[in-house]
Amino acid sequence: MVNKTVQYKFEPAFEKNTKIDFKLDGIVGERANANLHNWLLTAPIANPAMLVMFRDQERKPDRNLLPWSGEFVGKYLISAIQGWRISKDGNLKNLIDTIVKELIDSQLQDGYLGPFTSDLRLISDKWDVWGHYHWILAFLMYYDDTGYQPALDACCKACDLIHKTFVGTGQRMLSPEQNLAILHGACLLYEKVGDPKYLELAEWVIEELDKPGSCGYIEDALAGKEIQEFRARRWEGLHCIQGICEMALITGERKYQDAFKHIWWAMLKGDRHNTGGFTSSEACQGNPYDQGAIETCCTIAWTALTIDMLRLTGNPLVADELELSLFNGVLGAQHPSGRWWTYNTPMDGERRASAHDIVFQARAGSPELNCCSVNAPRGIGMITEWAIMSAKDGVVLNYYSPCSMSFQSPSGNKFAIIQETDYPKDGCIKIMLDTDVSERFTLHLRIPNWSKESSLEMNGKSVKGIKSGTYMSLSKEWKKGDEIILQLDLSPHFWVGERELEGKTTIYKGPIVLTYDRYYNTMDPDDIPTLDAKDIRLEPVEYTGWIKPFMLFKTITKDGRELFLCDFASAGASGTPYRSWLNVEGLSPAEFSTQNPKRMVTVDQ
Repeated sequence: MVNKTVQYKFEPAFEKNTKIDFKLDGIVGERANANLHNWLLTAPIANPAMLVMFRDQERKPDRNLLPWSGEFVGKYLISAIQGWRISKDGNLKNLIDTIVKELIDSQLQDGYLGPFTSDLRLISDKWDVWGHYHWILAFLMYYDDTGYQPALDACCKACDLIHKTFVGTGQRMLSPEQNLAILHGACLLYEKVGDPKYLELAEWVIEELDKPGSCGYIEDALAGKEIQEFRARRWEGLHCIQGICEMALITGERKYQDAFKHIWWAMLKGDRHNTGGFTSSEACQGNPYDQGAIETCCTIAWTALTIDMLRLTGNPLVADELELSLFNGVLGAQHPSGRWWTYNTPMDGERRASAHDIVFQARAGSPELNCCSVNAPRGIGMITEWAIMSAKDGVVLNYYSPCSMSFQSPSGNKFAIIQETDYPKDGCIKIMLDTDVSERFTLHLRIPNWSKESSLEMNGKSVKGIKSGTYMSLSKEWKKGDEIILQLDLSPHFWVGERELEGKTTIYKGPIVLTYDRYYNTMDPDDIPTLDAKDIRLEPVEYTGWIKPFMLFKTITKDGRELFLCDFASAGASGTPYRSWLNVEGLSPAEFSTQNPKRMVTVDQ
């Protein structure tokens, strides 16, 4: 639950609950810990220009900045704050405190807090407002966690300056796909403090969107266009589109809801890949089989947008998308060591560090900084925004994995959900409640769309009516010792490729994309044998070599050879080529639909 001054005119189905104490185990806990120690705690020290660029804008020679250099510290802070919400690590908290105070000390009297010279500030084609948006978002999160008033004041000063520069002046905002993201920041600030000036700034952005040369998101959505037909298709626009969701909540106007929902579904249909990665070549193409680079920043923006779609609608299939992206596209973008993240995480290919692929972004004082390295850890951190959410009548559990999550009940009592499970390796999830009180509320359990034969027991008694692709709502007086056993069906299901990937198929085990990696196999990637869908038997294998995958299975191909398949998040960790689109016979493609957005088929269809 996020504190706000302005009450929504349209109440979302769910709301974020950021006041949760986490203890994450399993692969996600391991990756979060690696990210903490090998990136979040080291990045600002190893890349001090992240902060210093805000103090020496007018010095010569200049820093030869990128148009988006000002985003780096804001993106880092968002990831770090979310990382602290997971870890509660004291050293990370001290580092965050230091960076926030250093930035506030660097803010000019007029509210400007960016890295550019006075002649370029805000009104040039630099992504300067975009940079402000990211640190504003971080500062609002920091204020929610700490109540530190100077952080909120800094946001107000910056938005006052942006309002003064653009609203009613006739000044256009250049690089609109990036800079108009301030719509989201202005909405969040308005919700926080209630100053109508910030709603006025948001309304100015809405008007700006439909002007010639701008983005046209609302107009194109209400016209029913497919995503590839939109006039603006770059990934950065998703943060502006998040603002459209906030406008739906703030104003209650139906057009904002309709536009936002249409955009999300159109993006899902056209540009969410088999791994949960998003876009190709940094923009929406309307083709999930496109072989262009799947940039990590795109997948992070998609995750943020999808959390908002889940808030707005309460649709459990949307929560399935968050799980798909987390376990594949997000964790697949992170090296298991936590030392680096990718720029491109292809469906088929190899993993390369972002500092390798986009080294052109490196500068003196920031050798490791690029758009993806600072942004990618947010993919793990955003678990804090969707794992457990609040509903009008209770609590929503979206995230399954070994963990403990302590939260406040609807009445403000402290409860904890403890999950004992090997999920997603195994489909049995034991959920226990711990509390010192008893309270009646509804616990909504996500039943994934891919789990066709699920079962549920509560305190040893079978519960009927469980259905895939829904929330199972359990209303009772919850007390210490209550126990739920949820059994999910991890039978393989498939996405049969079309267009560029006709003749290829992705195999899923639960939310996990099963992947060929040369490291675990004797055959090379161009010689992967064919599988018969009806005869796929997945035998778990305990790998004893140096680089251990999270999951590894052995199956027998049609010609009798052994094929080893690992989880997508582990594939390519040693620099070897991998394939998530495989040769599988005996299946036909399924069309995209809002009931089957993953185009899922099974052998009995």
